[in-house]
Amino acid sequence: MRRFLTVGFAVIAMLTVIASPAGAMRPDRFTPGPNPDLQVDDICSFPVLLHDVVNKLHVTDFFDRNGDLVRESGNGRIVEDITRLDAAGDPVRTIRRNISGPGTFTFDEDGFTLRARGGWLFFFGPGEVSNVPGGLMWLTTGKFVWRFDDASGMWTLEQARGTRMDVCALLA
Repeated sequence: MRRFLTVGFAVIAMLTVIASPAGAMRPDRFTPGPNPDLQVDDICSFPVLLHDVVNKLHVTDFFDRNGDLVRESGNGRIVEDITRLDAAGDPVRTIRRNISGPGTFTFDEDGFTLRARGGWLFFFGPGEVSNVPGGLMWLTTGKFVWRFDDASGMWTLEQARGTRMDVCALLA
């Protein structure tokens, strides 16, 4: 019996060492809040203003035993006003869309992958996407998978199932 207790205490001590704080990291959930207005000048032939009407985004970060971020999931309601501006910066036309997602970023040693479902607004400047010439600004619904490569600094569209609408054409 004494030997059993000694072995039991040894196992408990070993588990305490193995279950260090880094190994026991819990997911971190936070609400980033509304984004500041953003003017995008280099995608369409006119400036576009992005404004959060509603932003109830909730983000959950997941970590490995070393405390490294391995996955980030976002969900919650996001409604965006997308406005064409004239040369003086005055609004010409506005469309309002629900871009609530959800989506998940998965991080690895070479970069990260974004798996997006539902409604999204994607925009990339010229030279940021490897297999799409020029810049793009799309409203999408469905499933879209994007990959970012740390070495090249480029995005690649790996999968597109659903609809995509060219925001520049919608606001023209």
